[in-house]
Amino acid sequence: MTKEKFMFKCDVCRQQYQNGPHRYEGHRLKLYGDIICCDSCWNSNLDGWVPHFEPILLEHLKQKGLSVPERNANERLPRNWQNQ
Repeated sequence: MTKEKFMFKCDVCRQQYQNGPHRYEGHRLKLYGDIICCDSCWNSNLDGWVPHFEPILLEHLKQKGLSVPERNANERLPRNWQNQ
């Protein structure tokens, strides 16, 4: 069993998270151009992204040439597709 930790920065909140081996705290956001967010961001934004994260997500969409997803019932950018 390896003791080495692989630490990354969340593309949304910029905090560090561990992703492998034995601990996987990163979540790929395909809807936003394959950026990765940490468990904290993933779990805290189930009902849509809080407004202070919107500029970060919108900038990623712009850089990738992707369209802005339709806002959900809470008038927030969705965390992911409905069926995920």
